[in-house]
Amino acid sequence: MTARIPPERRDEILDAALVLLREKGLAGVTTAALAKAARCSKDTLYRLFSDRAAILAALVDRQATALNATLTAAPGPASPQAALVQAGAQLLRLLTSEASLAINRAALADPTGELSRILIQRGKERSAPKIASLITQLHSTGLARINDGQEAYRIFFGLLIGDRQILALHGARYRSEDPELVARRAVAGFLRLHAPDDAE
Repeated sequence: MTARIPPERRDEILDAALVLLREKGLAGVTTAALAKAARCSKDTLYRLFSDRAAILAALVDRQATALNATLTAAPGPASPQAALVQAGAQLLRLLTSEASLAINRAALADPTGELSRILIQRGKERSAPKIASLITQLHSTGLARINDGQEAYRIFFGLLIGDRQILALHGARYRSEDPELVARRAVAGFLRLHAPDDAE
């Protein structure tokens, strides 16, 4: 009978993969290099991940799962506005974290587009609907007037992230900002732009 691999061992291997990705880029994440870095056999790697794409997908999944867990945690703020501030702060923390930056830098340097596809499918496409749902609640509770949900999400994302992620990707984080303060400003700006008719 094959021994079960504990979940913490899987996380240790993903941590090692992230270090390789940060230090050597996508080309450095090979099964041989990862087995050596994680001090495990290739057999263990293949039992956990079918190929390199599965390893990369697991890294992105772990990031997205951490964010989504905070978005669905109970009990949440009573106000949709407060919930969006909380979600925005978590999203900003994720997108400017060292792990996220390493994955994004590797994706940008990947000529095949493989990692970019994984990032979009397993990251953005899982988290964006949850943020969009909070934005929709602003409309349903009369706090905002929203005609196009997708456009509203793009506007909020722009107010929240701005050029912060691109500057971080280039190592130009010249000053520290409180994510919750940034998120509160973004939500306040969004509500001004989408004020209901009777508030204009």
